[in-house]
Amino acid sequence: MSDKGNDLITKYLADMIGVVGHVYQAIDKQVKETQDEQDVNPLLTRLRSALEAQRNSLDQRLQALGGQASNPIKQAGASILGVAAGIIDKVRSEEVSKDFRDNYTALALTHISYLMLTTTALAFSDNETADLGSRYLSETADFLSEIGKTIPALVIRDLKDEANLNPMAAADGTQRYQDAWKS
Repeated sequence: MSDKGNDLITKYLADMIGVVGHVYQAIDKQVKETQDEQDVNPLLTRLRSALEAQRNSLDQRLQALGGQASNPIKQAGASILGVAAGIIDKVRSEEVSKDFRDNYTALALTHISYLMLTTTALAFSDNETADLGSRYLSETADFLSEIGKTIPALVIRDLKDEANLNPMAAADGTQRYQDAWKS
């Protein structure tokens, strides 16, 4: 691989470590705040574990390419993530669906960033980094799908004090989410 290719890939890896680290911090906080909420904590715990493993693998790959994890991530990217995620310093225990909406947004940014890393690595024939990015592209897609299917039930949970709610709203919302991705 050329020096330019190595430089670009190490920059992408350093950026990914930053992005994943920000999302991890937010999810870690939510895991701690929802320990007695068995309808959401297991998913958050699995997501936190996955993000930690991703961050560690990305760091190992970055070091193997001669990069340093201490490289600063781009300020614009960090700002976008902070705005998009909106979850690091907010506590909305009564509106869990909004936390999961924000998690979905942050993971969507992570997902597309993995696609960019994978494509860049493929362009420079760095199959090891491409395989790593591709594996995490799939993993984030799975989490996005799971969160999308979970949101309708969480919205209904947040509306529990309202009268005359349609008892089929969560199931219908989940089905519409799944149908949207099939078309």
